[in-house]
Parts: sequence; C-alpha cells; structure tokens
Amino acid sequence: MKASHIQPLYALEPDQVEPDRATLAALRIAACGCRASARLGVEQACALIDASPEKALHTLLGALPEAFGRPTRFYRPGEAELSFDERWVLAAVDAARRSDDDSLYFLIARRVPACLRRWVAFLVRRVATIVPCNAFATDS
Repeated sequence: MKASHIQPLYALEPDQVEPDRATLAALRIAACGCRASARLGVEQACALIDASPEKALHTLLGALPEAFGRPTRFYRPGEAELSFDERWVLAAVDAARRSDDDSLYFLIARRVPACLRRWVAFLVRRVATIVPCNAFATDS
C-alpha cells in the first residue's frame, strides 16, 4: 500500500468538523466590511492592530490578500458552506487559541511567503486573544 493511501484512524472528514460558529459569524461580518475598504499591507496591518486592537479581525482580513498573493473568498453570514479561506482562518485562530504553535506554523507556512510569516502569525495571535470564542454568539 502506498503511503499516500494510509490515513490515521482518528482523521475526520472535513464535513465532520464543526466550525466555531461564533468565530465564523464574526469572521464573515468583518469580511463584509473589508470588501468596501482599502487593502492593507501586512506590516501596516500589524501597526494598526497595536493602535486599535478592537479591529483585529478586520485588520487581519484586510491583510490576507497580500499574504496569500491572491484575493480571498468569504461567504455572507448565514451561508452553510465554508470557503477554503474561511476554514484556514478558523483553523489558524483555533491553533493560536490552543497555543499550538506547530499547527499554526504549518498553516502559515503552506500559504504565506517566508518574508510575511512572522507578521501573519502576529495578526492571527492578536485575533485569537482579542476576539473571544463567543464574541458574536446570539442569545436564543
């Protein structure tokens, strides 16, 4: 059997992993605001977060197109499907919240050029500490 066909018994299918809905809602609301605003350079975004920490998520999303080298895709609030970019941000923020530096480094290293990795890690960690897990949870 080829190594590429071996999968751990504990591996979950992508549709079996339930995303953090509160963080996803916050992510999509911030992405709506980013569509109309100017794109930020990654270094500029880091300086802006220091000056205005309450805008951490908006700042991260504004810097991701430069970090990824392409436009990002975020769906409107309420959509059931997740884009690859949404999954990436949720996974990176989750890794930062758990202080799982290996996973965070892996995620960033796969998509961000080496010269921007430190900055993107800083932005993700700021979002993880500033935006609580239940920041946008609604009381039902």
